[in-house]
Amino acid sequence: MSVGGNHTGRLLIDAVALERRVALVDNDRLSRLWIDRGGPARFDLHLGRVSKIMPEMAAAMVALDGISDGLLPFDRYSGPLHEGQWVLVQVSRLGFEDKGVKLTGRIAIEGVGMILRPGGKQIELPRKLKDPEQRAELAGMLKSLQVDGDGIMLRSTALDWERDAIAGEYRLLRAQWQKATAALASPAKPALVCKAQSELDQMIERHLMSDNECIVDGTDQFVQLRGVLKARGKPDDHLVRHTGTRLLFDDQDVEEAISEALQTRVELAGGGWIAIEPATALCAIDVNAGGTDAGRDSDSRAIEVNLRAAIEIVHQIRLRNIGGLVVIDPLRMQTRNGRDKFDDAIRTAFGAELDGAVQIGGFTRLGLYEFSRQRAGESLVARILRKQTPHMLSQESALNSILRAVIAECRSGRAGAMALYVAPGMAERLAERIDAVQILANAFGVAPDIMADQNLDDDAYRLEKK
Repeated sequence: MSVGGNHTGRLLIDAVALERRVALVDNDRLSRLWIDRGGPARFDLHLGRVSKIMPEMAAAMVALDGISDGLLPFDRYSGPLHEGQWVLVQVSRLGFEDKGVKLTGRIAIEGVGMILRPGGKQIELPRKLKDPEQRAELAGMLKSLQVDGDGIMLRSTALDWERDAIAGEYRLLRAQWQKATAALASPAKPALVCKAQSELDQMIERHLMSDNECIVDGTDQFVQLRGVLKARGKPDDHLVRHTGTRLLFDDQDVEEAISEALQTRVELAGGGWIAIEPATALCAIDVNAGGTDAGRDSDSRAIEVNLRAAIEIVHQIRLRNIGGLVVIDPLRMQTRNGRDKFDDAIRTAFGAELDGAVQIGGFTRLGLYEFSRQRAGESLVARILRKQTPHMLSQESALNSILRAVIAECRSGRAGAMALYVAPGMAERLAERIDAVQILANAFGVAPDIMADQNLDDDAYRLEKK
């Protein structure tokens, strides 16, 4: 799922199972949810080999290590391309749904404090740094570090860093590029050369560096984030480790909010409701008054319900990570003033996303309202539920649900030698996942016996004392 942007509010991190879930809570309401299951990340740097030239698409297919072949457009690579050629490429877009992996040959190695563009030559400073003397001093310092015409873009985060820390960041990124060029000099097979920091980890780090509250459920994740703050010389009083018998998302009512975000119907504060129906080609949203203030002037009532709906629709689009064409059927409004208010409410709610991610089409002749939102990763529904049976958890979601439920029982006092009964398919899955068994062993003090029970559903389990 897409991350993007800087976020304020309270960040909740659930890292007790195989997947990591990160929730952003604004004004005590779930605003965004990210589910991280590891694997390939955007900006991973690969040594790949051109497997096919496709002139009709002005692109080449490149064989990669560990993921499907990626598409490399000709205009994203400097120089000619031919079959069998070894290339250094970066993942610019991960594959999802029916979209394949997209690549670029214009390398940008991202760090916390700067971005290194090999051969880019230019030195860029944050626009927020206005003082001419400070700009000149920083530019001179970066110029003294520059090797082989590297392009260096300093992030705003690094403006408060000591000069030695900035130099250390450059050396770290430079070492990654040297590792990549060494791999290109003696290629043997496609390989992942440098693992990029995920967008989610970058967002978490920015959140922490801005002194925003972050609560973590999971020892390893908490220790890692505390180390990040310590390395940057930042206090860690806003980083909190969750304790207690209940899991963090249960304690903060996030689980209930996630369940609601998977439903079609959404109630509106003040009356009325909306129905959200995602499909392959578009997402249809219907606004319903639901008997709200039935005795009032119908046009005034329609405008008020529609304005409440507009704000909620944008909230749900972000929370559910819905992309593509969205068509809204609002309550019929007789005046142009009402339609203008609805349009303004949608635009205001989207805010900065209108700069590129969201394109507004407005009202059609039939009274429908259209906009499109850039697709960025799987929707929340696709991430959690099965595609063939959309009301059931996917196997990955079911496995993590069982792990979290078992850990919750451990926190309530269950420990020692146990037998864990699960569905036969889930028993096979657990037998293949050493990391999952280790999580259970850490919780109980000893790994439980995994037993198959054909009477259990994929997301169900039973614990028995041995």
